[in-house]
Amino acid sequence: MRVWKLAAIAALALAACGPRPGDPLAEARADCGKDDAAPSAQIDACSKLIASGQLSDQDQAAALAERGKAEQRSSDASAALHDFTAALALEADNMTAVRGRAEVLIKSGQLDAAEPLVERLVASGQFTADAHFLQGKIAATRSDWPTAITAFSAALVDDPRYTEALSERARAKQAQGDIDGAGADFDAAIGVDPHLADARAGRCWLRLRKKQAPGAPINDASAREDANAAVAGDPHNFEGQLCLAMLQARASDWSNAAASFGVAVNLNPGNAMALFGRGLARKRGGDGAGIQDMNQARDFSHGIDGQFIDLGVATY
Repeated sequence: MRVWKLAAIAALALAACGPRPGDPLAEARADCGKDDAAPSAQIDACSKLIASGQLSDQDQAAALAERGKAEQRSSDASAALHDFTAALALEADNMTAVRGRAEVLIKSGQLDAAEPLVERLVASGQFTADAHFLQGKIAATRSDWPTAITAFSAALVDDPRYTEALSERARAKQAQGDIDGAGADFDAAIGVDPHLADARAGRCWLRLRKKQAPGAPINDASAREDANAAVAGDPHNFEGQLCLAMLQARASDWSNAAASFGVAVNLNPGNAMALFGRGLARKRGGDGAGIQDMNQARDFSHGIDGQFIDLGVATY
């Protein structure tokens, strides 16, 4: 998740309620607004404020919104959504809560519910880079690639180092067949943050799918570097794990490929490519039971053999 600008915190009502002489909540007021603190510490501080009964509705809404952000960072989407909703019930114009609620809804696929919130955020003039980014996420999820590219580009006008916007725009360009443009955006994102798993995984797949000249030797060193970086940056990044597994299969490293495909299956059990790859790697490694995975994957995707062959992995 992108770290929101510190300048945004100053706009919160809590900022006006900083440490005061003799204020027993002084430390909690300060710690509740610290986005760089451990999520649990920020949640505890905000909870102390919320339970104090000493806040105005505006400050209570600000504390709820800040706790919601910390809950997002700790991957507790349900608690975050609850707090953002409660904040908006107290202060409808709390744009931190509007943004946070929209993010949770988009991640859960509730685009129609999120869209009005994003429109409100854009109209407010606050958090403009994030507002346009969320517009782009909605458009990309709907496969409206031109609108997505326009929105991500608008986010980058406001913040040229917005790595998630660069990475998402790369994927939108790739979907439209602009491979060079996609590569340039992935490169730019990685130039800002070399550990960004999403961009590393995306560039790995671009390199993996690059057509080789007839008879030219396959050189997967750059793609392997991206795959390793993606997995190191986020072991739960499905695309990174799958790209690493495919590269290991291309190198006939069947033992490691079976393990990497296995991780990918655990992350996304319904993915035919991961399941087929695990079965193929097991079978080529001497475990005949792998054919069961392969046949099940073929039931999901009748052209799965061809996908592997196109990527340089023989399936026989």
